[in-house]
Amino acid sequence: MAIHVVGLGIDPDTLPEIYEQIITTADVLVGGKRQLAAFDELDVETIPITAPLSNVFDAMSASYNARKEVVVIADGDPLFYGIGDRIIKEFGSENVVVHPNTATVQAIASRASVSWQNMRMVSLHGRNDFTPLFTSLMQCDHVTVLTDDTNIPAFIAQRLLDRGISWFHMSVFENMGTSEEKFSNYTLEEASNLSFSRLNAILLERVGAPAQPLRLGIPDAEFATERKLITKRPVRAASLGMLELEPHNTMWDIGAGSGSVSIEAAHLLSKGAVFAIERKSERIDLIRENRTRFGAINVDVRHGDAQATIKDLPTPDRIFIGGGLGSDTTLLAPLCERLQNGGIIVVNCTLLSSLEAAKNHFKTTGWEYEVTMIQAAASSPLAGDIRLDSMNPIFIISAHKPVPEKQSD
Repeated sequence: MAIHVVGLGIDPDTLPEIYEQIITTADVLVGGKRQLAAFDELDVETIPITAPLSNVFDAMSASYNARKEVVVIADGDPLFYGIGDRIIKEFGSENVVVHPNTATVQAIASRASVSWQNMRMVSLHGRNDFTPLFTSLMQCDHVTVLTDDTNIPAFIAQRLLDRGISWFHMSVFENMGTSEEKFSNYTLEEASNLSFSRLNAILLERVGAPAQPLRLGIPDAEFATERKLITKRPVRAASLGMLELEPHNTMWDIGAGSGSVSIEAAHLLSKGAVFAIERKSERIDLIRENRTRFGAINVDVRHGDAQATIKDLPTPDRIFIGGGLGSDTTLLAPLCERLQNGGIIVVNCTLLSSLEAAKNHFKTTGWEYEVTMIQAAASSPLAGDIRLDSMNPIFIISAHKPVPEKQSD
């Protein structure tokens, strides 16, 4: 005997006959309030799915051990952002049979006449981290989003507008699978000012592109800067290499300036996020302008003093300090404390005193570190030919935070 998990699709009234038979012959029916309401005419024991799930699983186990036929009913396809995976982990794949149905993404694709093999699905149901949505929009032309009572279409549209996005439109699908079903297309500005049915999902469709493609090695002249103050392209490339960024990493850019390092790091963090922290308001505007210009929407811009700002940020896997360290290493201690075990911090220094101060700090903490000096030169026209103009030498110090050894018993 197995626990059956039945997907209702988007319309319980169109269930295949075999699915109806599984549900109607159940001894115990498990589901959310709305799913159970669709079968309230059945004379059957019910277990509502409510928090905490541990209580639900305890009740299911008791019924299952009593040799009762337990059937779980779920929206859409139970193994696509559904409860099916959790039930399999709880009871074992050998004790669970899943009956799939039409997932929301399939229904949306069919109504919008869009092929869905390359479509990305993001669930914001019960979540407050928009990073998966931002990175999906950087990579895909069509992204479907599952919403909830907090992350409603208007709120999502405004979050995207706040990141400078203008090259996506939003379709809102309301009351799918019911007689009141409808969907309409909007600009993000239009959607941000509208209300919709509580039962909805959205499709974000690319209708344009950022002004410049996001990539590594962006020419310095393409960035908006303050008096051409920027981490120059050769140094930027070396610094990003020293950071050893992995796709899922969270990175802090301290003293981000124009945001050039943050922007290019965003390209590498295909599943992660960059927090660009800058205390000068005029530079904050530059970072936002560059974020919009290159479509680096997984860059979160924070205005304020670094030591105060980092208190509310998620734990970083990588930290970059591009300027402003000087000979005062006061900031290094809290940064190193917050860095994830095994993480990397990279500090760019122009002054020998800054380099010495950073080295001494890492010596004191016992961290492994290395120093690289970058001294590049760029060509400029001269007498019908070119000459090389030297850039200031930059010292790049990279340090690894040790991973504590496991204590033996």
